Amino acid sequence: MRRIDEFQQVAPRLVDLSADFRLRDQTAYARWYGGEHVRPDLLGSFVYGIPERHRDAIRNATQVACAGCNATVSILALGPLAELGLIDTAVIEVKAGSSEGGNAVSDASHHPERSGVVRSYKPTGHRHVGEMQQEFGDVPIHFSATSIEMVRGILATCHVFLKQNLDEKDIWKIFRGAYADEPFIRIVKERSGIHRYPEPKLLAGTNYCDIGFERDAASSRLVVISAIDNLMKGAAGQAVQ
Repeated sequence: MRRIDEFQQVAPRLVDLSADFRLRDQTAYARWYGGEHVRPDLLGSFVYGIPERHRDAIRNATQVACAGCNATVSILALGPLAELGLIDTAVIEVKAGSSEGGNAVSDASHHPERSGVVRSYKPTGHRHVGEMQQEFGDVPIHFSATSIEMVRGILATCHVFLKQNLDEKDIWKIFRGAYADEPFIRIVKERSGIHRYPEPKLLAGTNYCDIGFERDAASSRLVVISAIDNLMKGAAGQAVQ
């Protein structure tokens, strides 16, 4: 963020893959990133870069802040339900590959430590929740992240407690209505086979976000499952889109 003026002088349009300008509010930034923003005058000037939600604003923008990978996979999963005011509470658990940790070397990314691991690395307080709250307003979001032995990819399991009972046809209608014309969103819900629901392994190197769901017949819970390649739809692919 300290070089933003330099970049603006040479690029008429900026697409920022960092987290610097995703949040529009200085108080929210300080809460989630643990410090004051050095360019608060620019907060709110960047369009939040999820094309499926902000296409018109992005089309005319000169500054776009790409969404975080965990935020992307979660927002695309819950967006259609949230827009209709159907969510009472959402509990999201993501399983993420090692490349989500960025390019800095750490003990946690060292292969002997990573091999065979299923490690809870952010049970609460993940900074991408700030982006979800910004998009969904007052919808209660509870988020946890787990690191697994996978290089790239994210699988989000979203336990959505609904305000009203919906049957399967209603849910299909909601997701198809929201994403029927979206080239990079696919609804994956098969009756048989190994890959009945979204699987990040199948998305490596693509810009797709696959979304599936299953109703809990014994409660108001709807489980929405979504998957992306965090380096593509969660980063560079979405930037190009």
